[in-house]
Amino acid sequence: MKTKSNKKWSLIITFILVLILFSFISFKLFSVQYSDTSITYTHDPKFEILDAKRGSILSEDGRILSVYMPVYDVRLDLVTIDSVLFEKEIENLSKQLHQLFKDRSASKYEKDLLDNKDERYFLLKRDVSYVQLHKMKTFPIFNQGKNKGGFIPEIKSARIYPFGSLAKVTIGKVYIEDDSIIPKNGIEFAFNQYLQGIPGKQLTQEISGKVLVPKKSDYNVLPQPGKDVITTINIEFQDAAEVALKKKLKETHAEWGCVILMEVETGDIKAIANLHRGKDNLYYDSKNHAIVSAIVPGSTFKLASFISILDDSYLKLSDTVDTDDGKINFYGSTISDTKDGGYGKLAFGDAFVVSSNVAISKVINENYKDQPYKFYSNLQKYYLTEPLELQLPFRSSMIVRKPGDKLWSGTTLPSMSYGYEMHISPIQILTFYNAIANNGKMVSPRFVTAIKDKTGIIESFPTIVLSNKICSERTIQSIIPYMEQVVSNQRENWTTDVINGTAKNIYTEQYSIAGKTGTIKNEFWKWSEKTKYNRTYTASFAGFFPVEKPKYSCIVVIHEFIDTTNENHYGGQVAAPVFREISDKVFAFDSELEYLSTQSYISDEKIDRVTSERLENSIKLNQNTITLIKSDLNKGIMPNLKGMQLRDVIPVFENYNLKIEFEGAGKVIFQSVNKGDRIDNQEVIKIRLS
Repeated sequence: MKTKSNKKWSLIITFILVLILFSFISFKLFSVQYSDTSITYTHDPKFEILDAKRGSILSEDGRILSVYMPVYDVRLDLVTIDSVLFEKEIENLSKQLHQLFKDRSASKYEKDLLDNKDERYFLLKRDVSYVQLHKMKTFPIFNQGKNKGGFIPEIKSARIYPFGSLAKVTIGKVYIEDDSIIPKNGIEFAFNQYLQGIPGKQLTQEISGKVLVPKKSDYNVLPQPGKDVITTINIEFQDAAEVALKKKLKETHAEWGCVILMEVETGDIKAIANLHRGKDNLYYDSKNHAIVSAIVPGSTFKLASFISILDDSYLKLSDTVDTDDGKINFYGSTISDTKDGGYGKLAFGDAFVVSSNVAISKVINENYKDQPYKFYSNLQKYYLTEPLELQLPFRSSMIVRKPGDKLWSGTTLPSMSYGYEMHISPIQILTFYNAIANNGKMVSPRFVTAIKDKTGIIESFPTIVLSNKICSERTIQSIIPYMEQVVSNQRENWTTDVINGTAKNIYTEQYSIAGKTGTIKNEFWKWSEKTKYNRTYTASFAGFFPVEKPKYSCIVVIHEFIDTTNENHYGGQVAAPVFREISDKVFAFDSELEYLSTQSYISDEKIDRVTSERLENSIKLNQNTITLIKSDLNKGIMPNLKGMQLRDVIPVFENYNLKIEFEGAGKVIFQSVNKGDRIDNQEVIKIRLS
């Protein structure tokens, strides 16, 4: 009987112990999962995607063109705030909110808070900066944190462009969707796989009021930041190109214009300017015309025609061509030269210099009319028949007719010879000219050279060679002197006594330029005496410099402008001066070219290389200041930033892992940390711009 009683009690005791143990485990699990008893959890835990910090886009020398900057939406769980604390501090809190943001009066802030006292997810302020957020955390009530002060900041992504609209459409644009950055175009789009990084995940649980709180989990994954993209863009050259282009567009009131500056050996695009006239008659970087827009190239295309003739050995540049009275007829269509009465008989090379339409159309037709595909195949070798494959997600709608096409006619071949009955993008034309400057070696345009992270370069993009030799070296060396003569007012190399080159107005003794002008009558088939003073032109100039050792090639296009005088619409008058202004400024900033010019040319009179005000401010005037800033930062003290441009300040501080928060635009007029103060413990430095 005793044994049975003992067994009974043993079972009871065991059951009680198991029950106690189960209760203890349940309590621990509950306390781990719900440590704050003041919070009511409404749903099961779930994983939330954490966006990765987007990488930056950098200029060739590492200055920031596009950078990620966090902003915040601040919400409040007003229910969790202690009522005594709320009543005591609401007035003081409202005053401080007003002082920080100045978008509402203190009384309005107080009213909004009181009216929403029962809200658990009240939106107080959108797009709060990091500096502002840091300040808000010190405010009454908010300094109690999330659980007691109801303070709920939600981070969002933002994209900042320190140089404003510089190379805007090439760098690219992004838009925000569900707090994530979505690339739209340009480098932002083409290199998104590197820039976007790898998202992480965080276990969260929703509390009442739709507030998500993070929870510990072995399955939480931190996001991996995106990589930085190093471009070929030279900020000084880009600025010079945009300034020169905008000035000419305003002067001509053209529809749009573009400039491309390419490094001969590498194909690196040092500058690419695109400006389009808006409805307000101001010019904006809204479309990448340099790549997308296919234009009628006009006489800039003659270089391909001349090289085709020379390389096929049909003529030498010294051979004579009879242009008669400056008119020639093909199947009822008349091709004319710009000079009244024509040039008569002249050397084939001189026909290039004066840009004779009659001469080149006559020669091309005589030699290729029975074998047009041979001419077309030469154009294929020059990469002038199909759009180039580029690093950017743009593709031109170029049209170059092929023998046998339904639109091919008896006028097509002579028209093509001087750049009509076709449409080619400016970058395609420049790539061809660049190959001539590169002694026949054609390289693909390059916009991005490398990808880097905090460890350094992790991937490089070498120059792509499209063709080692598009034509013979003999052909190139024979045509270049005539390309130089286009820009010369010196007559010593001329074989016949004719007028000077079509771009003689940009000649300089300081350095040598070789190139070709182009002038297009837009929709020429509609022209008549009646429309004489309201028809539009397109002017262009393509070339390279210095001729002795070409380092840069460049093309300028000014599209759709009206010449009311009927005398000032030629490529040499409109586009060539833009080329010269840019090349002068390139010489001013490129020390290697400066050396070459002083070695090759001796002149008592130097050209006045006046840079734009923007360049003077950002480079020359600030250069010493930037050196002093770096010196102070190396010592761990705050430098004087007043008077500096934002685009110069940000890159320097980024390199020292110091955060800059800014307001306004222009030059620095205020800095939150005084000059000479220690910055070792500074999380962020706030500046205000004029």
